[in-house]
Amino acid sequence: MAINTRTHSLRAAWPAWLTGACLLASAVEIGGRQVIRRSVLGEATALTAPPAGAVIGFAALAAAACLFWLRRRRGATAPRAVALALAVLFVAGLAAQQRLGARLQSDGFFYFAFLRSFVFDRDVNLRNDYPLIGIGGQWADAATVTGHAHSAWSVGPAMAWSPFFAIGHAGARYLASQGVDVHVDGSSYPYRQAVCVAGLFYGLLGFWFAFRLAARHVPEGIAALSTAVMAFGSFMLWYLVKEPTMSHATSMCAVAAFVYAWAVTRGRRTLLQWAALGLLGGLMLAIRWQNLVFMLFPAWEAARAIVAGPGAAGRRRMLANGAAFAGAAFAAFLPQLLAWNAIYGSPLAVSPYSPRMLWLNPDLVGMLWSSRNGLFATSPVTYVAAVGLAWWAFRERSFGPLALAAFGLAVYVNASVEDWWGGAAFGPRRFDGTVPLLVLGLAASVEGLRGWLARRPMAAIASLLAALVLWNVTAIAAALAGRFGGSVPQSFTDLSVDQARTLSRWFGHPFSYPANLIYALREGVAPWRWDYFAFPMLADERQPYGRVDLGGQDEFYVTAGWHAPEADADGTTFRWAASTAEILLPLHHPAPVTVQLRVRPFSPPGASPALAVRVNGRAYGPFPVAPGWQRVDFPTDAEAWRAGVNRVQLVWPAAAVPARVGVGGDTRELGGSVDYLRIALPR
Repeated sequence: MAINTRTHSLRAAWPAWLTGACLLASAVEIGGRQVIRRSVLGEATALTAPPAGAVIGFAALAAAACLFWLRRRRGATAPRAVALALAVLFVAGLAAQQRLGARLQSDGFFYFAFLRSFVFDRDVNLRNDYPLIGIGGQWADAATVTGHAHSAWSVGPAMAWSPFFAIGHAGARYLASQGVDVHVDGSSYPYRQAVCVAGLFYGLLGFWFAFRLAARHVPEGIAALSTAVMAFGSFMLWYLVKEPTMSHATSMCAVAAFVYAWAVTRGRRTLLQWAALGLLGGLMLAIRWQNLVFMLFPAWEAARAIVAGPGAAGRRRMLANGAAFAGAAFAAFLPQLLAWNAIYGSPLAVSPYSPRMLWLNPDLVGMLWSSRNGLFATSPVTYVAAVGLAWWAFRERSFGPLALAAFGLAVYVNASVEDWWGGAAFGPRRFDGTVPLLVLGLAASVEGLRGWLARRPMAAIASLLAALVLWNVTAIAAALAGRFGGSVPQSFTDLSVDQARTLSRWFGHPFSYPANLIYALREGVAPWRWDYFAFPMLADERQPYGRVDLGGQDEFYVTAGWHAPEADADGTTFRWAASTAEILLPLHHPAPVTVQLRVRPFSPPGASPALAVRVNGRAYGPFPVAPGWQRVDFPTDAEAWRAGVNRVQLVWPAAAVPARVGVGGDTRELGGSVDYLRIALPR
């Protein structure tokens, strides 16, 4: 009877098995094109390889059919739907990686070097690995005290990528057996593309854990929606399909798995489960040490249990659990300690090439609200999520305050890094570990907003109507400026750009509130100037200078007295100045800088051109200037400058400022043209 029941169950589940087989075949086909650059199905069947779009469509159709069958048979649940969606997204993500040219790049080279060295050399001396995979310069040339090559990167990604590296090795050996000229030493493209697949896989797996975590606290539909919005609406999408060999997708997965495992077993965790959680936590740290902030969850739980008891036996049990957790975490983190010891001669080491940690001088405002990869400003969905996380912390006292505290610690750690903006990267990438918590925060925001709108349906209607009013008002502004209107066909794309620029000029970037509003009030400038002025000149000791290129990207710096940008035949950009023209210079601190101006005076016959400069009202000059382009240099006192926005006025004496008839019969007051203004600290 049991056999018949099992057989009936297997027969009833054949659509799910068939769907799984279809999705697996689709993933193998697209993945084969990624790793070995060949169609697996085409080679296996001697048929023409189907287009990638057809494979993705087939996978999506199979998943939809399975979901329809599940819904009719026993009711489809959100977890099944999300799992099917993630499987289809894996296939689509592989195709997107190929379309976008995802490859081993940037920091990925250094994680990959560890992986190749582990597998083929059985060591962490990367001096031979760097040249093999294309890394040169100081990394390949300089040696540490132990004779190893330097590395400022972790070993955790290499550990997580190893199963996919093995697939790449199998692919390389297969190609070599077919006569393809491909290296099988861990350096060729099958290995490199395999770790691209790894990044995508771990990123989607991380979103699965994030969904399950959120679904423990909000309705499953809201959790699924919030997961999808965070996946497609945040910086993480870039690190799944464009730069998957960075550590961020893998790191996010490890944190999501760790926090979910902690939440599921909280309050009833066995000694073995404590050890398993420790292993996961140690791996999370080996991927990115910054993930240490998420150890707050078990640490707080253990501390409360030890303080609360009950009794000596309960405390001893908690101490034993804590020891099991710590021992397992140490074991999982041990490969990183051994690597540091081999490279630098100490199990706790910091590479001299790592950015410094400025623990006492974090740039919290820039980290959250600036245009330089500020979290809220450049990933607005995280702003909504953070607000929801704060609101939820007061609603769900058992987990919410811990989640908010962990997020706050992550902000502090990331803001304390010397290059807190993350270098030449897309988005606030170092916040990868906070994504599972932000999914939960976004879900809390969605749930709260849904209830608020249910009680105030007119608010949604009013918001839509307000957007239509704004569209009309900004179109009128474009028409008043002569850029819209008339009886000829016009580009709505150009109009949209103009309207967006107008909105920015009126209100500033809304996801930089309140930082840009506070700055505008303090410095007496418009909020939109914060986009550039948040990074004042002389803030970086490695760049003891600053420059404004007139006629180039100068709109944030120029105010009154300037005409439209122009360019000479040789490509020199400039602006004509009236008798008085002002430039705004944001400085990090006052300093006795040298001012350099490249100018060309307007020189009618009989004129004696000269230029005077006022810095916050302090006068310098006038300096005589000859016809043609020339540079005017002069030193200034530190007392002339201030931390914040400085007003530099260029004044051309009246004798050099005649009236000139411009386009359309209007008159333009011309003093001279300016190519650039530059300041530099004395050497």
